[in-house]
Amino acid sequence: MYPYRFMVKQKIFKFVVVVCMCVFILFVYSYKISDVYGQLEKSFNKDLKELEENNHKSIVEQYYSQRKNLKTSNLGAILFKNNNPTNEIKKKTFVILIWKQWEWLKNRHVYNFGTTENDPLDGCSVKNCKFTGDDKSLPSADAVVVHLQRGLIPDTRNRNPRQRWIFLNDESPLHSFSLAKNPPKISDLYNVFNWSMTYRTDADVPVPYGRTLPLPEAIYAHATSENIKELIPYWKKKRRDALAAILISNCASTYRMTFLNELKKYMHVDVHGKCGDKELVKSCPGHYKSDCKVMTEYLFYLVLENSLCHEYITEKVFHQAYAKGSIPVILGPPLEDCERLLPPNSFLHVDNFKSPEDLANELIALSKNDENLVNYHIWRNDFVVKNEHGYFGTKSYHLCRLCEAMNYNDESESVYDETRTKSFFDPKQTCKQ
Repeated sequence: MYPYRFMVKQKIFKFVVVVCMCVFILFVYSYKISDVYGQLEKSFNKDLKELEENNHKSIVEQYYSQRKNLKTSNLGAILFKNNNPTNEIKKKTFVILIWKQWEWLKNRHVYNFGTTENDPLDGCSVKNCKFTGDDKSLPSADAVVVHLQRGLIPDTRNRNPRQRWIFLNDESPLHSFSLAKNPPKISDLYNVFNWSMTYRTDADVPVPYGRTLPLPEAIYAHATSENIKELIPYWKKKRRDALAAILISNCASTYRMTFLNELKKYMHVDVHGKCGDKELVKSCPGHYKSDCKVMTEYLFYLVLENSLCHEYITEKVFHQAYAKGSIPVILGPPLEDCERLLPPNSFLHVDNFKSPEDLANELIALSKNDENLVNYHIWRNDFVVKNEHGYFGTKSYHLCRLCEAMNYNDESESVYDETRTKSFFDPKQTCKQ
């Protein structure tokens, strides 16, 4: 009897050992499987992240490939080609004279049309510049900036040959001397200036109204229509009874008023400002000083520039449209300029339509389909638009760009002769008449 009980216990013991071994093997095997799965998951996530990063990188590279042949200064390459500075910051303080117009320009570029004096080099990559309006420093200043809108030019007879003379012009060639009592002839400017300071990409000191910049990485790895809507400013405020708007106070440009009146035959457009509908004339505060919040309500903003000139893209695009979450509809610079300087697939250009009626039909059709509207905002996942003009409470970068140019641009001799001067001031060369 006892041997039998011993044998039973022995069998039970063996069974328990076998079960324990099976459990142990299963545990080890499961751990290995889990470990392998974890490694695979990490590898997959890493590959997915790299794929997403490469997709964003590819989008950005494709966008900048349009600009690779742009002729720019060193500063222009930094601003428009996404290059890094190649020159070191100079170990000196540059004195820059704003000739005759310092107090006038400070209103926009220092005070931002307010009462608080701001540091114009706040947020700038360089700080080693001093700006002055004291015309007595004309012989000794490192650079002399001449704002040509008022048509005044310093006497060049006793000019310091070591200085950089820079012409500043924010207006198109059609309005270069718009505030001048006695506008100079273009020939008066030949061989006077060393650098240009305008909105154009080929200026020595580029001061665009705004710029398109890449984000460090895409906001959403897998962007959906709903994701993109979250990136559109004021999306939930957009109206469907009034699709498009414009703020216009200069009614003298007959071509744009003609275009606007023709467009209004086929769709409703809210016209704000001095040229606007009676009930909307005072709907916006003073121009350039305070923002016009009502513009946030529209799906489209009509960008009807006062000149049809090369790269003349103003705050109408950057602030009134993009910053308000609206799609700009552009009548102004050529289509290729807009494609090169504005976010990809972000605007409509009148050159792509046979008539104002065709344009109106397209805007109405787009307004009926959120998916189609969102397609014009997908760029917001990879890019950002930066306002740099100093209007409507935004920051001006004019003085920062001057200081950066003094540090980063080549020191080689440069003179604006007849050919170069005409390329900036002759409307026949750069504007559609």
